[in-house]
Order: sequence, then structure tokens, then C-alpha cells
Amino acid sequence: MHTWLVSISNHPFLVLAVVFAIAAAEAIAVVGTIAMVPASIVMFFAGALVGAGVLDGWLTIALSALGGIVGDGLSYELGRRFHGKVRSWFQAKGHEVRWVRGEQFVKRHGGRSLLLARFFAPVRSIVPLLVGTAHLGRLRFYSANVVSAVIWAPINLIPGIVFGASAALAEAVSTRLAAALILLVVLLYLVVRLARLTITRGIPAAKHTARHAMLVMARRFPRFGDRVQRVIKLDDPEFPTVSAFALLLIASVWLFGGVLQDVIANDPLMRADTSLYTFLQSLHATPADAVMASIAALNGRVVGFAMASAVLVWFVLRRSWKTAVWWIILVGIAVVLSPFDWAKSGGALPLDWHPNAPHTPLPDGQAAFNILVYAFLGWAISRRQAISWRTAVAIAIALWIVVGGLADLYLGKTWLSGLLGGWALGLAWFAILGGAYAFWHVRDNMHPKGVALVVIGSLAIAGSWAVPAGLQSIEVSSPPSTVTVTSLKIGEWMDTGWQRLPARRTEISGDEEEPLSLQWPASTGTIEQRLQQIGWLAAPAWSVHSALGWLLPQTQPTQLPMLPKYSRGENSQLTFIRTEPDSPDGRFVLRLWPSHYVVQSAQGAEPLWYGAVYHETLSRPAHLSILASTQNITSTATIVTLLDLRGRSAIRSITENNRIRDAVLVLPGASGASNTDTPGYE
Repeated sequence: MHTWLVSISNHPFLVLAVVFAIAAAEAIAVVGTIAMVPASIVMFFAGALVGAGVLDGWLTIALSALGGIVGDGLSYELGRRFHGKVRSWFQAKGHEVRWVRGEQFVKRHGGRSLLLARFFAPVRSIVPLLVGTAHLGRLRFYSANVVSAVIWAPINLIPGIVFGASAALAEAVSTRLAAALILLVVLLYLVVRLARLTITRGIPAAKHTARHAMLVMARRFPRFGDRVQRVIKLDDPEFPTVSAFALLLIASVWLFGGVLQDVIANDPLMRADTSLYTFLQSLHATPADAVMASIAALNGRVVGFAMASAVLVWFVLRRSWKTAVWWIILVGIAVVLSPFDWAKSGGALPLDWHPNAPHTPLPDGQAAFNILVYAFLGWAISRRQAISWRTAVAIAIALWIVVGGLADLYLGKTWLSGLLGGWALGLAWFAILGGAYAFWHVRDNMHPKGVALVVIGSLAIAGSWAVPAGLQSIEVSSPPSTVTVTSLKIGEWMDTGWQRLPARRTEISGDEEEPLSLQWPASTGTIEQRLQQIGWLAAPAWSVHSALGWLLPQTQPTQLPMLPKYSRGENSQLTFIRTEPDSPDGRFVLRLWPSHYVVQSAQGAEPLWYGAVYHETLSRPAHLSILASTQNITSTATIVTLLDLRGRSAIRSITENNRIRDAVLVLPGASGASNTDTPGYE
């Protein structure tokens, strides 16, 4: 990601020109209405570049606001100049609906419409044109235009700025973690967009297509048409819904068949299983494990059964008898799918898989349960409701199912092919039961918002028990391994033993990173005392207060906690910082990891630590947050001077794998301190 950002930073004015052009184009009535300029996406992308330190924040905000002012101004002037021809042009081009929607918006909100239209995409480019045709005074228009643009620009950029800063911080920990964060955000964005498009356009289009196809089939095949007419009338209001469920059934069976074919033929999906699992395993860290375990517990069987029981009680209390019977049948089928342990019946779980070994994935019963129960419930409470309610429910259900599936993938509870197979199986049953529910014209008044509250409440109550149990299960399933400690005599360690310790830091992904040039046999207390004597401080611990320091540009370098760095899956246990006297935004960082060795000397057995010294430069993009760029210090002379180890250390150097390996070995029992100036770094 760093290389990509550097390439963009070489042409910042080109990016800013695009931001200005898109912000202006979206506000111009003709361009914004016909071309549907994706200004929100561009603004988010620009904000991400600001957060990553590539673009100047205040300049980006200024150009975005200026673009919005120019675009709205052009629309306004077009309306004033061609007020008699504008509506006719919109009618001729088939955009009469947008014009009418804009008029209704202006009538509803009056003078506030110019400000509100900035944040309401359907009328974004129409409102300035309308007020222009109404000959609103220029002073009043441009006053509202400037104020609304100044508010609109930062609000649209801030989400991207937060994301960009988060990605930059994630990259400081791990490049793959940054990539995973970006992929997760993109995936969630796609889920939201697809859910919204499915409700607003997909389902109506599916109903229309299915109805048209059935009418054509009935005309071409009269006998088939007669049979269909006996079962369901073509003019029945529920006919399009039943037809859409029929298409969903065909699509889900096709998906299930495709997954099954790939599994049998050992096609690319099987290789994607192991590749994705290996990638996700490389991202494991304690905080992420806890979050994913909590999500998986909330999406688990116990919480699902509790929620289903609470919903059933609600249906009974509401006297929705038909829906209650349908719900019992549906949950019963889901229960049959869910408890069946697919993995142990023929295929190994990812957690039991070994690299280069074959695997036999089978449909994930939990995925089938979730998509059957939650999808049916979401559809049932959004039938015949307002489009806004249906869209919100669809997005919530889609996110719930997809994020729950991602958590199971992350924790190694299912394969990708097993997840897709389970979803396909659940969708097939959802299509059958949902279609039958619509076919029998069940119209119980279940009070949709009440059902939603029951679902949220039951999930919260059951989750309060399931989440701690899920977190405990991770600890039980991953017991700490027994570590064998090897003893080295001081001469043995200084001769060849030091070569046994890691030469470079190994990322959680398995990639080798910067060299680890320092080895120090001493107790934790001795190291802390020794470093404090020469001006080093223990790095601040992570807390809510210290973490917020990264978002406050006035925070001092000594108050910022250290971003984690892992070596062979373990975070550094000792971390110290020292400010750079000649630079208020610079600091030196010492990271030490424990090894499995102790060094025997005259002072006794001392645990052996290994690590590296870094130089961090802090930047404050747009004075909105703090970013850190890190450079590893490889010069042994600089390390010796920074840690005041002259006369207390030995330098070793060998060639390994065509690379020179240098190491500073701190002599056991080295104590005392001398005042030294902080040198430059290499």
C-alpha cells in the first residue's frame, strides 16, 4: 500500500483536480442527473488519501467545497437563463419524475432545501436549478450555496479520513492487516449497496420478469398455462412474489450445484478454501480474535434458538396463528440442518487441516440455519411496508449473515465452499417456505416493528451469556503450548549461540521483515532500570485515553502508545521510547521479544531477549490525527550509542543466505550509565 500511496503523492494536484471536477459535476443539473456522478465514492477516496497523509486536508476540503459551489451556481444560472425551457427538456429526456420529486422537496422544506439537498442524492442536482427557475435572489442563493458547501465538504470527507488513518495505522502493524481492513470495508459497502439495489430494483425487476415469463409460457404451452391457472391465478396480487421465489429457488439450486461440482472436480474453489484460510490465519491477533469470537457467538445456534423462541412467543401473543405455525415449521427445518455436524461426517474442519493435506468441505449447517431463519424473518416483517423500512431491514439482515459467515471463516469453523453451500441450501428452503407463505396469502398482523424489537432484545439477552462462553471457548481450544527453555553458557552464546535467535522479524503472515540486531540477557527489572538511567521511558499502555491520543494532534510523542509489532505471532513484551531532542515530532523506539534461551554467566541464569531499535517520525495530516512512519535502525554503532553500550557490548557479524547479519550482544551484568547525546540514525 505504501508504494501505491507514494505513486499518488507524486501527482497530488491531479487528484485534487478530479475531486474538484466531480464535486462540481454532481451539482450541475444536466450532468448530475444523467451521468449520476459518483461524488460520494470520490469524496470517500479523497478523504482516505488525506487520512493516509497523501493529500493536504484543508486544501482538499476547500477544493471540494469550491467544486460544490461552482456546480450549484451553474445549475442556478441555467435555471434563471432558461427557466421556460428547462422542464420541457427534462420531460423530453424522460426525467420528469426527478423534476417532480425536486419540486416536492422544495415545497416541503422551503428555504432549507438548498442546504438539505446537498445530502439528499435524488434531488441533489435538481434543487439549485428549480430555485433558479423561480428567480430566487442571487444574494440569498449564493449565501445558502456557500454555507451548505462548507458544511457538506468536511462531512463527506471525514469518513474517508478516518478510514485512511486507520488503514495507515494498520499498515504500520502489518501490510496484510491494512489490506484486510480495506477488503472488509469494500465488502461491507458492496453488501449494503447490493441489499439496497435488491430491494429497490432487483425484486421489482424479478417480479416483472417472472410474470412476463409465465405469461409467455402460458401462451406457448396452453396445457401448462391451464395447470398454472388452476394452482394460482396470473392476476393474483401474490403471483409476482411467488414467481420471484421460484427464480430464487432455481438460482440457489444452481449455486449449490456449482459448489458441489467444484468440490467433486477439485476446481479452483477448493484451492480458494485453503488460500483464504491461510490468509485469515495470518491476521490472527488477540483483539481481532475476541471480536470475531463475539460475532460468531451471536450468530451461533444457542442465540438463534433463543431468538426464534422469543419470536414464536410474540406471534402467539399477537394471535398470529398461521404465521406461528409457519415459523415452527421453518425453525424445525433449520434445526434439522443446523445441529448436523457436517465436518465430522466426512470432511475436516479448517482448524484440523494441515498444509498440503486434502480437505473435504460439506455444507455449513449453521450458515443454512442463519440464512433460512433471519432471511425469512426479515422478509416477513418487511412485506407491504414502506421502501425505507424494507431497505433498512434488508441491509441489517444481509450484514448480519455476511459478517457472521466471515467470523466463522476467520475462526476456522468452516471453509469458504462450505459457507457458500450452506447459504445456497438455506436460500433454497427460504424460497420454498417463503413462496408457500405468499401462495397461501398469510396476512397476519404481526406488528413488524414489535418483532424487530423482540429480535434485538432476545439477541442482546442471549448474547450476554453466549459471548463470554464464546470467548472462553477460544481460550480452551487454544491452550498455551509448553515452551522448552534452553540454557547457553556465555561463551557459547557469544561464539555461535547468538545465531540461533531470529535474524529478522517474522510477520504473522510468515513474511520476513526488518532485522533484529539486538540481544540482551537480563531480567525485566534490570532492563527497565538500565534504560531509565539513560533517558528511556516505558511506552504508555494501551487504554481508551491513550488510544484517543492518536486522534488528537496536540498529543506529545511520549504519550502515544506503541502500535503492535509481531514476531512469530507474538507481540513485543518490552517496549521503550525516547524522544529525539532535535525533533519534536521524532522518537526512538526499542522493542524486545522473549526468546526460549537463558544465558549462564557469573551473575547466574538470565533470560535472553532479542529485538530492534526504530526511529519514528510523527506527522499530523490536516491537524486531524497523528500518523507514524517507522524506520528500522540497522547500524550497530548507532544502536550502541543510543543504548549507551560502549564497553558493555560485543558486535557480531556473519553472512547468512547472501545477507550480512549484524548483532549487538549486551554483556550480562552491564550496569551504570553515562550521559550521551542522541546521534543521528541510519
